[in-house]
Amino acid sequence: MLAEVKKELKNDLEIHIDTGIMHGADVLAALALGADFAYVGRAYLYGLMAGGQEGVERTLQIMQNEMIRTMKLLGVNSLKELEPKHVRLLETHAGLGRLPEGR
Repeated sequence: MLAEVKKELKNDLEIHIDTGIMHGADVLAALALGADFAYVGRAYLYGLMAGGQEGVERTLQIMQNEMIRTMKLLGVNSLKELEPKHVRLLETHAGLGRLPEGR
């Protein structure tokens, strides 16, 4: 659905994603599909609860490592190289994740 939204907006607005980002690969998928920003609130909050500032720093380091590893596996060297072809979407239930016809 994100790629469809991005296509409709034609770069008129920035797209921010703020749900379901738990891994570095999630950030990359959001960017590849057209998001301009991906928020990682829940992930770093878990780090905060588990270890305070050190937990947050560790969480962010883990996510950075995941992003670097995933980019290497995809064969891209920069975020600008990411495209929808780098994302494999799972099947959704009928009607979910689709824009209505004519939109």
